[in-house]
Amino acid sequence: MKALTFIVRFRTAQFKQHYQKLARRTYLIPPPSAVAGIFGAILGVPWNQLKEFCSKHGVRAGAELRSLEGYYVTISRIFKFDQERSSREGILRLLRDYWSGSSKAYYDMLGLRPLKESEELFRPEYKLAIAAKDGVVEEGLRRLRNLDFEYEIFGGNDYHFVEYVGDAQEAEFVRSAEGVGYCPAEHVLQIRAQGRRYEVVCNTELLVSRRSSLPLVVSAPVGPGLEYFTFVYRAVIVAKSEIDAVRDRESVIFVYDPSRYLVP
Repeated sequence: MKALTFIVRFRTAQFKQHYQKLARRTYLIPPPSAVAGIFGAILGVPWNQLKEFCSKHGVRAGAELRSLEGYYVTISRIFKFDQERSSREGILRLLRDYWSGSSKAYYDMLGLRPLKESEELFRPEYKLAIAAKDGVVEEGLRRLRNLDFEYEIFGGNDYHFVEYVGDAQEAEFVRSAEGVGYCPAEHVLQIRAQGRRYEVVCNTELLVSRRSSLPLVVSAPVGPGLEYFTFVYRAVIVAKSEIDAVRDRESVIFVYDPSRYLVP
């Protein structure tokens, strides 16, 4: 197995959590499936062949968040016109029921114009890590260094554009108990940052700190099996045991089999 890393910065990005409706929540860091999709686009792998490609070539993928300039939420109201109740007769019937005091009519009217929330990241910069066999890494390095991409790459959707791609370098595929990026929550022992160690616990109480900065830790389910991952920014993850990782001159990034997290 050989490995590589490269830097990519997006103007905006949204790596959508696909299990939600009427809300576009974003992962803080692209999960293994998204990283594999970006690398596959560079190589020219069609999206419907990506899972097979990753399995065939033993691809492992991961990412580190290097910097983030902002996070914002946009709210839109959707007006539905494709249902029977949104016809002229249906709307008149709803109005009559509403003025008669029917609570059901009130909620039916809300259903015609639901709110949709969309989370987006502003200028996130990532280091993406890939490990694979059968000459895949060599081809990836060539294309990255020459900016010879088969398909365009985006920050999750085709309206989130790339600002920078580069710094491709050879790396080493290793096993490590310490790394950056993300890790399945059940494998996390602790988080280490600025000489301090933190335990990840579920607590509903608000904790106030006077320290100038704390690591950003977010948990979210990934893949069809909704396996919970811990995503970390500006900190090192200490795992309970050694797991796959890619090591370059600057960092050790945990990597995973993306075929496990690709939607069938």
